[in-house]
Amino acid sequence: MSAVKEPAGVGIVETDQPRALRGNMGILELIFTVVAYNGPVVVFLGFIPAAILLGNGVGTPVTILLCGVVVTMVAVGLLKMTARLSRPGGFYALITSGLGRVPGLGAGFTALTCYFVALISVYALGGIAFDSMVQSLLNGPEVAWWVYALFMLVAASALGYFNISFSAKVLTAFLGCELVLMAAYDVSVLAQGGASGIGFDSFTWAQFNTGSVSIGFLFAIGLFGGFEATVIFRDEVKNPLRTIPAATYGVIALLAFMYAMTAWCFINAYGAAAIMDVVTNDLAGSASASVQDYTGQFAYDVATIMLFTSSFALVLAAHNITSRYMFNLAADGIFPKALGEAHVRHVSPHRASVVLSVVSLFTVVVLAVVGVDTATIYARLAGLYSYAFLMLLVFVSLAIGVYLLRGTDRAIGSAVSALVACVILAATLIFATINFDLLTGATGTGKTVLLVIIWGVSVIGAVVAVGLRSARPDVYARIGRQ
Repeated sequence: MSAVKEPAGVGIVETDQPRALRGNMGILELIFTVVAYNGPVVVFLGFIPAAILLGNGVGTPVTILLCGVVVTMVAVGLLKMTARLSRPGGFYALITSGLGRVPGLGAGFTALTCYFVALISVYALGGIAFDSMVQSLLNGPEVAWWVYALFMLVAASALGYFNISFSAKVLTAFLGCELVLMAAYDVSVLAQGGASGIGFDSFTWAQFNTGSVSIGFLFAIGLFGGFEATVIFRDEVKNPLRTIPAATYGVIALLAFMYAMTAWCFINAYGAAAIMDVVTNDLAGSASASVQDYTGQFAYDVATIMLFTSSFALVLAAHNITSRYMFNLAADGIFPKALGEAHVRHVSPHRASVVLSVVSLFTVVVLAVVGVDTATIYARLAGLYSYAFLMLLVFVSLAIGVYLLRGTDRAIGSAVSALVACVILAATLIFATINFDLLTGATGTGKTVLLVIIWGVSVIGAVVAVGLRSARPDVYARIGRQ
C-alpha cells in the first residue's frame, strides 16, 4: 500500500515550534485522570439503567465486556502506532499520520467539537445534580442549573490553568471516593444475595440476544469515551513508552470490569425477571433507590453528593482534554500560535484553557437565555458526544490499519485487529445514524440539523486543510503535530 501523497516541500517541521507541555504523571495518576472523564457514578445512576431499558436488557453486562474487547483491538494498534510516532495530539495526530493531512484536520476539528460538547453537557448535568443535592440534603431552594454550572466553570478554569499534575491529584481524590462507593454497592448486593439469589442469567445466550443488541452495543461503546486521553497527555507523563501502554490497557480493563460488574449487580438487585419493569417505570431513580435499599441511607446521601462531585471531576477532565486539543491545533498554526504556548512556570496550556473557559461561559449563557429543557439538555448533548466519539473511533481504527500496513516493518496482527474493529465500529456508526433520534432525542428537522453540524465540522476542517495546502504550505506541513 502506497503512502499518502503530499505536495513537494511538505515534510517534517522541526523549527519555530512553540514551548511544549511537560508533566510528571505516573501510571495510576494517568488512569485516574482518564477514568474520571467517564464519571463512574454518573454512568451507574443514569446511563446503565437506560442501556438496560433500550438495549439488550439483562444481557447488558456481556455487551459491555464485548465493547471492551473491540476497544482493546483498537488500542493494540494505537499503541503500536504511537510508539513509532512519539508525538502528542491524540486521534488528530494518528489520523493525520494514517490517512493524510486533509482528513486529519477534519478529524481534529471533530475531536475538538466532540469533547467540547461533552464538557457543556456535564456543566448541565453538574448544575442539575448540585441543585438536587441542595434541595434533598439541605432543604435549600430550587435554583436554575446554570447558576451552579457557572461556579463549576470558575473552579475548572482555575484548576485547568495550572500543571496537569495538580488536576490529576484532585481527580484521583474524587475518583477514589466514587470507586469506593461503587465497590460497596456491588459487595452489598452480592453479600445480601440480591432480590432472589445471585443469578447468572446475564451471561446466557438467550438473555444476551434479547431486546436490541445493536442499540446495547451503541450505548456500551460510549462508556469507553476518552481512553485516547492517555495519548493526549503524552508530553505530561513520566516515561511515556512505559506509562502510556500500561495506563491505556489499565483504563480499558477497569472500565469494562467496573461497569459490567455494576450492571450485573444492579440487575440482581431487582432480579432478572423484574429489572425491565423497574427501569421502565422509574428509569431516573431505579439505580439510586437500589443504593438506598442495599447500602443504607448514608450511602444514598453520599451517592447524591457524588453525582455532583463525579460531574465536576468529569468537567475538569473534559476541560483538560479539550484545552489540549486546542493547544495542539494552535501549536500547528491552525489556531493563533499564542494558544499553543505553554505557561513558563506551570508548563500548562494556560491560554488555550482560558479561551476554552470563555467559550464555555458564552455557551452556558446562551443555553440559559434560550431556556432549554432542563430534563433533556444533558441527554441530548451526551448523545451527540457519543455519536461524534464513534465517528472518531471509525476514523482512527482505519488510520491505524493503513499506517501499520504501509510501514517498512509491517505489524500485520495489529493492523488486522484495528481494521476488524473498524468494520464493527463502522456498522455501529451506520446504525447510530439511522437511530440518531433515539441517541439524542432529536427528531425531524432537529435531527437533520444536528447531523449536518457534526459532519459539517469534519468537512470544514478538511476544507481548511485544502486551503492551507496552497496558501500556507508551512502551516499545512505541521498538521497533525508533524
